[in-house]
Amino acid sequence: MAELERLKDIKCFLFDMDGTINLGNTLIPGMDAFFKKLRSYGRDFYLVTNNSSKGHSHYVEKMRRLGIEVTRKNVLISSDAFVYYMQQVKPGASLYVLGTDLLKETIIKGGFKLTTLLEEKTDYVVVGFDMSLNYEKLAIACRLIDRGVPYVATHPDVRCPIEGGEFIPDCGAMLKLIETATGKKPLAITGKPYHYMVDVVMERTGYKKDEIAMVGDRLSTDIAFGLNNGILSVLVLTGEATLEDVEKENIHPDIILPHAADIAKYF
Repeated sequence: MAELERLKDIKCFLFDMDGTINLGNTLIPGMDAFFKKLRSYGRDFYLVTNNSSKGHSHYVEKMRRLGIEVTRKNVLISSDAFVYYMQQVKPGASLYVLGTDLLKETIIKGGFKLTTLLEEKTDYVVVGFDMSLNYEKLAIACRLIDRGVPYVATHPDVRCPIEGGEFIPDCGAMLKLIETATGKKPLAITGKPYHYMVDVVMERTGYKKDEIAMVGDRLSTDIAFGLNNGILSVLVLTGEATLEDVEKENIHPDIILPHAADIAKYF
């Protein structure tokens, strides 16, 4: 009960999407009414995703189709955390990017230059969820890394869920390939469960960690993200994880609720 009491002090909720708000292209019942309540109580929120292959407008439009009105400012992608990280490390750096055009667009807007050739001066290699990856691009990235260029990844997810309960290889699988080929690990990974996305939220909002909560359905990303970074972690049982999984895994959420909409009961 003490942990549930903490919900009334949360000023900013970070929501995973698939499994928490929606299941594929279907809204989880009650979530539209919940977001109206969230706004009526003056709570801020972000929709948080590791999927760096998409842009902000994709998620804004998807939520709109499902009946939830959000703006670009409500969407936080691992690529935003990457840009934030790089702006601290080396503003205006030249980057060789394995990623989609939408990821590259976010990076360019962040003030960075893109390189495309092995001969160009490159400060960092960036590994994102590249759905147009080919051998030539992969070889250039590995050769740059072999030459001493550090690399950074947007997120660690090995598999990306698609419709019908199937999966396709994600950024983490590409990282394993690059690490095997080069023998070198990434300098940083900016998505969940690492701290960079929390850093972005605190920088944008001014909220402290005890005023932020992560709500999601996955233990290894959503809940680990909350636990690793000192923010309230709320597991919902509308998606991947079950109570049996909680018992088996060494990842224990602060709060477990049947449904994200149940949060409103504790305001």
